[in-house]
Amino acid sequence: MQLPESLQPWRHWLEWFAPEQLPVFADLLGRLNPLLGPLRGLHQGGVPEPDGLGDLHRRGPYERLLSSEWLLADEVPDEFLRRAVGGEHMFLAPQYRAQAANRLIVVLFDAGPLQLGAARLVHLALLILLARRAEEAGAQLRWGILQGTPVLHELDSSAQLKRLLEARTYEVASDTHWLAWRDALAEHRVGECWVVGQRLPPTDSKTCTHRVQIARNLDGRSLSFALQSRRVSLPMPDEQQAVRLLKGQFDNAAHTPPPTASGRVARVALTLPPIISGSGNYVALRLLDEHGMAVIKLPHKNQKKALEVRRRLWGKHQHVFAAAFNYRSLGAVLGDGHILTFWNIPGLVSSNKPAREELHLPPGTATLLPAVWLRGQQAERLYVLDTNGQLAHWQRPGHGPRGAFFSVTNNVIGLAQLDALLLVYARSEAGQLVAYPATASGVRSSGYAVGAAAGVSQVLFASTAHWKYTFGGCALLTHHDGRQSWRLVTHDSFPAKKAQIDLAPGWSAIGLHHHVAAQECYALVLLGPNQHTVGLYSEGQQQTLFTTSAPIARASFCPMSGLVAVLTTARELLVFNVTERAMRLQVMCDLKQEPAHA
Repeated sequence: MQLPESLQPWRHWLEWFAPEQLPVFADLLGRLNPLLGPLRGLHQGGVPEPDGLGDLHRRGPYERLLSSEWLLADEVPDEFLRRAVGGEHMFLAPQYRAQAANRLIVVLFDAGPLQLGAARLVHLALLILLARRAEEAGAQLRWGILQGTPVLHELDSSAQLKRLLEARTYEVASDTHWLAWRDALAEHRVGECWVVGQRLPPTDSKTCTHRVQIARNLDGRSLSFALQSRRVSLPMPDEQQAVRLLKGQFDNAAHTPPPTASGRVARVALTLPPIISGSGNYVALRLLDEHGMAVIKLPHKNQKKALEVRRRLWGKHQHVFAAAFNYRSLGAVLGDGHILTFWNIPGLVSSNKPAREELHLPPGTATLLPAVWLRGQQAERLYVLDTNGQLAHWQRPGHGPRGAFFSVTNNVIGLAQLDALLLVYARSEAGQLVAYPATASGVRSSGYAVGAAAGVSQVLFASTAHWKYTFGGCALLTHHDGRQSWRLVTHDSFPAKKAQIDLAPGWSAIGLHHHVAAQECYALVLLGPNQHTVGLYSEGQQQTLFTTSAPIARASFCPMSGLVAVLTTARELLVFNVTERAMRLQVMCDLKQEPAHA
């Protein structure tokens, strides 16, 4: 996102908002920032350590007298003496460094009826300003609701801003509310405590260092913001953007409403990721109370009929190791003792389970192995990649020996389906990573060396048409100082790298998206460190796609369809189209029901 120079200090937080919403914050941040004053850190004792210049005072040693005052002594000495006698001289006051143990900034917001409407937007702007203030001072920022239980929250994603807006109450802030917070804050070494609202209860200066009063002016067209003796008038923001912000519709996707199709989905397991069909029309989830999968047909835009959800069940004693779509059909590899069954894949026949050294199949339902199911007119293959880098495939029986129906390739790092008839995997060979496209009939004879294999722990592939004839694009993961570093190799740059992308701490990539508009664009699909945010990194810019109210438990990205599906700890499924920047589905998967008999 391109931001004007005046907004660059708050870039990290403003990236959570759509570009058309930035003028609202540009005005608020610009008017409020000069009022905040220097940071008040509490010292641990001893001689305070200076940290530059802070404010202007009427008192002080004359070595810190403003230079403009000394000019008066030369030009108008009588005026200089008059100001000295009257105590009107201005002195530079030093700012003292707050000790690390005390660097905690707490802000408590009045969420009562007197702060409804535009005042809540001022709350957001002030919270962003204080977040920047804390970051500059190496401090921690925590916020809470004055009328709520004394619980402090971080500001690590736009989901926290939505939580602030959702915290509405009909109670006016009272002495009881403040006393509860005062007792709770006594357990913390607080450097600054801000209390924000209207008609605030009396507070003691020892605990509350800043009182902010926000009220609507009599003309009804502006707000009054008062911080101690400082005051500023704030114009009302644009009504359309204000309504969107107050509803929590921050990012580009949020104002695109999810499909209106109604429906309930049975309770699903949080331990397994969603499976997305390459066509982009279906998503499958492992059922929690039954032995099988819930297959959801993604609704069309403005669909009115109920959501189409089908339960596909297998036997009670069977365990699922891998699952994949082929067009609209969902197939799976099931284990029952020493036998492997290819459920809903009629072209493949049951076989004995491979030895552990050939293919490591996890016991129970701990995880789902990556799998690709390709089916052509003359051939059919199912590929499964285990956690030890063994890529196994089973193929439709023909006239050859039975042993030829199963084969294993070792030292494989990544696997992805590119279109209905093509996949690609990366294999370590003689210190190099080589990408091999493959079809239902087999692997191409030659691959594409994309770089050194040393230190690479993951490979992501882009779904491009180039793979049918040549190299199509991938990203290689290494780690540096605990951060993910991705080496991007595109169709145009091959075999050299296009870019080296170093993600911020805690961010991780789950997919490589390819989009063709005015020019080809490769982008990393990201998960945030707070487990609430899905983002996109492209052309040196990072943006937020959407946020979730509950932490993300599992996430999947399909390079063929450009869909990302996340399942939250609250069992909410969100399916987002990265290309269109639109939410395809948002539904709860928490319907309890009696287990069915298989």
